[in-house]
Amino acid sequence: MHKRLILTLLSAISISFANAQPTLELDYITELQTNFGKKYNWVNLLSLSAEAPSEKISKRWANGNFHIHLISINKIFKERIADDLMTFSNIEEDNLLINPFVLGYTHRWEKISLFGGLRNVNNDYFITPYTSLFTNSSAGIFPSLSINYPLANYPLSAVCLHFEYTPAEMWLFKTSLYNGVAHDPRKNILRSFTVNPRNDGIFSISEINFAQNRLGVGRYALGITLNTNENSLYSAWLEFEQSVYNVGEKEIGGIIHAGVAQQYGRNTFRPYCRYYFAIGGHATGLSGKNDKLGVYLNTAIFADIKEHTLEITWQYPLLKRLDIQPALHYVVTGNNAVLIGLIRLNISLLDI
Repeated sequence: MHKRLILTLLSAISISFANAQPTLELDYITELQTNFGKKYNWVNLLSLSAEAPSEKISKRWANGNFHIHLISINKIFKERIADDLMTFSNIEEDNLLINPFVLGYTHRWEKISLFGGLRNVNNDYFITPYTSLFTNSSAGIFPSLSINYPLANYPLSAVCLHFEYTPAEMWLFKTSLYNGVAHDPRKNILRSFTVNPRNDGIFSISEINFAQNRLGVGRYALGITLNTNENSLYSAWLEFEQSVYNVGEKEIGGIIHAGVAQQYGRNTFRPYCRYYFAIGGHATGLSGKNDKLGVYLNTAIFADIKEHTLEITWQYPLLKRLDIQPALHYVVTGNNAVLIGLIRLNISLLDI
């Protein structure tokens, strides 16, 4: 095995201790990519996450959790096989030996929780049971945020205060305050701990969502962001996910996503994403096992170009802790089109 990959595997152990008992999870994703021409790549992500209840440290200190989540990324070739703007693979990044993806403490009251420490936007926003299937990055965090902000988006993290409030069973409000710039740990891992609102500004993100299962499983969310640095920019988004068939282990549902961004002042982000739209479908259990089939069609409108992508993917459980997932992407950026294929293995190495 490639020596660099061995270092990646060893360094990407992450630990997670949650609820009443400590837990530890170690997950590995490996992905082969091709443009069906002369280009291919091999990308690897290893993550170790853990949470430790505060009461395990002191019986007088209850209702809290310590979190640590480490990630490591390795790919064989630095050059990407496509020049798409929305990034067809949500794990592909420049090589990163190790990064504290999450590191902090959460305290919980009856309907409220508050986290302080290093955090990543992906932990709390956009990732849902439907969207977590897709490999396209924009099926997670929308490009109207990820492209316009230097935010704490995978694989970067930043210092954060994260607040959640559950006023009723099916309602959830959450808001986060981040250091306005997420600094790259490849240059200096300690830069992730930067708190400098004078130079970096403050990035705030909030969402309210409603989830119900009376009319079939459904989730509806409205969110807004604001960045206070010299390039003041706000964005808003809508998420609508609703099942239309749900019997036993089989479920079929639809997805509608939309995002908009408005910038004031000098634009330092090229290209700047103004609008984002997406529709999709998601099916579970069609083969009689816990397999997942998804179709996702999206459009991003930038200041000077448009990009359209189509993803078709199928995740199938080969073993209890091993899933195989092929995906096909068709990407049209301006007048250029490319067909991309990938096959991904999701492996749970440890779950205790």
